[in-house]
Amino acid sequence: MKHHFSLAAAIALLVGSIQAQAQSVIYNFSDNTSDGWALGGFSGSPAATVSTIGGNNYIFAPLGSSFQVANVSSGDSSSALFQAMQAAALNPSGYDISYNYYFDTSTFGATPPSFLQLGTFVNGGNGQYFQDFSTPNEVQFNGSQLSSGQVFQGSVTINMGTVGFALNPTNNFYRLGLIENGNNGASSSSIGVFFTGISITPVPEPSVLCLFGLGAAGLWMRRRYSNHR
Repeated sequence: MKHHFSLAAAIALLVGSIQAQAQSVIYNFSDNTSDGWALGGFSGSPAATVSTIGGNNYIFAPLGSSFQVANVSSGDSSSALFQAMQAAALNPSGYDISYNYYFDTSTFGATPPSFLQLGTFVNGGNGQYFQDFSTPNEVQFNGSQLSSGQVFQGSVTINMGTVGFALNPTNNFYRLGLIENGNNGASSSSIGVFFTGISITPVPEPSVLCLFGLGAAGLWMRRRYSNHR
């Protein structure tokens, strides 16, 4: 057991060291605040509201009449958001945007939307704007689903290089945002989507994945050897 722990610990330390060299940011709202997330696409207010669902905190973004429904931005070069987005601007293919979504269609009232589509966008201080919204949509629901009274939840991950998020690394501020597209949203303030686990993170390097594979094989071989002693 001592040997098993030593090998596993060595792998964990090495992986942690590699990941620490890359910039990342994640919003899970664990402090019960919106962490700077605001409703709408290009304003810092009003702040998004935070709700606890199934033990996790989410921000709620109502569908309403806005296409860009929520955003967070920073012009502070020392902030985690700024540094992660600047790193992604330097290497878009090396970074992913992810989020978890949740909505309960039983709260949508008598006139639920006939469609609902989710997406993401980024914006820089030099006026650049990129969105990942169509062909295909990141997530899309039809009228039958939205009138079913069911709960829908899931996770989305997109690669910034793959979707063409080519921000300039010399921007003096960066913005990350969420998109909701649908109809009938203005008929009820409860029509919208809850989001959590919103993140910009580096894509795991092949060397890290290889290290995991070698470590797992090593642990298996050592256990097999111990069982035959």
